[in-house]
Amino acid sequence: MPSYFTGLLFGLIFIFSFGPGFFALLQTSVQKGFRKAVFLAFGISLSDMLYVALAIMGLASLLEKPTARMWMAIVGTVILIAYGLYSWFKKPKIYQEKQETDTELSYLKYILKGFVLNGFNPFIVIFWLGIIGLVAVNYDYNGGQQIYFFVGVLTTILVSDVTKAFIAYRLRAMVTPKKILILNRSVGVILILFGLQMIYFLFNNFMIE
Repeated sequence: MPSYFTGLLFGLIFIFSFGPGFFALLQTSVQKGFRKAVFLAFGISLSDMLYVALAIMGLASLLEKPTARMWMAIVGTVILIAYGLYSWFKKPKIYQEKQETDTELSYLKYILKGFVLNGFNPFIVIFWLGIIGLVAVNYDYNGGQQIYFFVGVLTTILVSDVTKAFIAYRLRAMVTPKKILILNRSVGVILILFGLQMIYFLFNNFMIE
């Protein structure tokens, strides 16, 4: 089987992954619309592409350095807790089709948001390094085949993220201001918990000698 199609199938394993990006994706789709959620998903995918590209080019060792991982964890913790608090206090707002004028800048904001939320999560780095190691051990791929494999994996993940956003968008008619408030606060709590998990990661890996 061509490595690209193997990657597509391998990516199905991660369809039910529920990281910070997933909850931000659902929140954006319900409150800001499907199109902006797609740009958020693209930003998430861009950060994944960056880590895979660095690993394939042999620069993964830079990401494995304790100092680099420590600062990524610190920045990621601040981002997740700050966004979690923002979501908690955010006023309920139901998306309307012509509520606001979309601009290139607004779309760029959601790409950047997805990139930052996913990219500064040190667990994402560990995740991709683990997958790359697994592929190196179990698949006899050359450089080109590895690239096609990971393009397949990333394609499946991006398509699944867009599908999740679309389902959330289609269900928005069932959403009331009260449910939006519950969604915002739920997302806020979940992101803060992810931030606390990073603090635990920092403490265990860098604070204890």
